[in-house]
Amino acid sequence: MQKRGVLIGAGALVTVLLTVGAWFAPVPYVVRQPGPVLDVLSPTVITVTGADVSASTGKLLLTTVEIVDGIDTATAARTWFEDRDALIPREAIFPAGQSTEQVLQANQALFTTSETTAIDVALGKVGRPTGVRVTIDVKEVGGPSAGLMLTLGIIDKLTPADLTGGHTIAGTGQVTADGAVGPIGGIPQKLHGADVDYFLVPADNCAEAVGAVPPGLTLARVATVDDALLALKTIAAGAQPATC
Repeated sequence: MQKRGVLIGAGALVTVLLTVGAWFAPVPYVVRQPGPVLDVLSPTVITVTGADVSASTGKLLLTTVEIVDGIDTATAARTWFEDRDALIPREAIFPAGQSTEQVLQANQALFTTSETTAIDVALGKVGRPTGVRVTIDVKEVGGPSAGLMLTLGIIDKLTPADLTGGHTIAGTGQVTADGAVGPIGGIPQKLHGADVDYFLVPADNCAEAVGAVPPGLTLARVATVDDALLALKTIAAGAQPATC
């Protein structure tokens, strides 16, 4: 009887160890969570030479997401029940056949393109003043979704009026050469990462955003840079912008 008891006890111990091992085993998923926010009106982000630059009493926040790789079953289970973070298949971020470094390089290339487009679109909106040079310095941000806020930041600096009206306004969205604002990924995480009253949301992200909006946050629906400028003007005037 004593020997049998030892064997049963040993079997229970093995079961516990296997369960614990499975709980902390890696899974083929990543966590997408809110990342840092960055004020594009900061003098270190956008530098304009060859023209007078106006000051702003408010902020325009560029929002980001972070990807947490190498998660285990326990982390995946916790994330599944959270509203703020998202559990997504790893291959959706790191496709098979591409190294992490290759993915990072591709995202950086997309960001560089979005910088160039933002400068071109912004200068077009302010009349392309002769001799103006704009440089952007944003580190550790990839992808195209910073385009809208960078565009607005440049326009604000080259416009005598304070476009923010003293408000802190966050946003996101790709910008194309014709001034259209395109959808981005991670909108729920970006909404939760920005502790503000107003958020500029690409029109094609509105349906997803409405289902994830934190209490007290007003969504401003924008399909173009002109829509975004109108939303800023409306907010500055103390009125309600067009919402999702």
